[in-house]
Amino acid sequence: MAFETILKQPAEELRRPITFNGVSTVTALHSVVAVSRGLVAGSAELGVVPQLFAGAVTLVISGGSDGERYLVTAIADDAEGDRAETELEIVVVDAAWAMPDGGAPYLPIADFIQRFGLPEVTRATDADGSGRIDRAMLVNALVNAQATADAHLAARYAVPLVDVPLIVKKIVGDLAMAALYPAGAPDGIAAQAQASTRMLERIQSGAMPIPVATPPVEAASEDQILIAPGRRAYPDGLAGY
Repeated sequence: MAFETILKQPAEELRRPITFNGVSTVTALHSVVAVSRGLVAGSAELGVVPQLFAGAVTLVISGGSDGERYLVTAIADDAEGDRAETELEIVVVDAAWAMPDGGAPYLPIADFIQRFGLPEVTRATDADGSGRIDRAMLVNALVNAQATADAHLAARYAVPLVDVPLIVKKIVGDLAMAALYPAGAPDGIAAQAQASTRMLERIQSGAMPIPVATPPVEAASEDQILIAPGRRAYPDGLAGY
C-alpha cells in the first residue's frame, strides 16, 4: 500500500494524481474517504473530490484547518483487476508570514519544511506533544533568523533583499532551525547554524560576496566640494578681454 505525506495551505486547492500499486490506471474506483487526526478541536472537514478520466484518478483536495492532519484513503481495482489501496496524509499549515515591519520573508514556511523535513520540524516545534507544528514558535524563529541575517548583510547590501540568493535562504533556515532548540540543538543542526554564522561574518566583511544583491546607497561624504555660480571680479580695464 502506497503512503505519501503532502503539505497544504488552508485556502489552497490541490489537484493530486494518485497511483495504485505503482500504476496510474485503474479499472474501477470504489471509495475515497478523508478522516481528520483530531489534532485541532472543531477542525474543518477536508474536501476530497475524485476525478476519473481515462482510467486515471486525480483527487481535488480543498479546505482543512491549520495545524490539522488528514488521512485520505482511496480504494480501487488496479489495472489487473486486483483490489488496491492508497493513503495520503494531508498536513494543513498556514504558511503565510511576514516580518514585524511587514517585509517579505526570505524563507517561506513551506520551503523551510521541505529543507528539514516535516518530521524534524514537527518534532522541534511540538511543544505540547499534540503532534502538530507550533506555527507561532516557527514564525518567531524565522523572524529572528532573518533579522540576524539582515544585521550582517546591511554592512554590504541594501536590506531587505529584493532577490534573495539561495545561500541567504540556507542561512536563515539554519539559524531558525537551531533556535527551535532553546536547550541546545542536536550536533548536526548546531554545526550547520555555526557554519551559517561564519558565512554571515564573511559576507559582512566583504570576503564572501553574494549574488543578486544591491549595494547600499552610500551616504554623502562630509568633505563635500560645493560649486556655486560666481560673478565677474575683473577690473573694468579688462572688460574687453
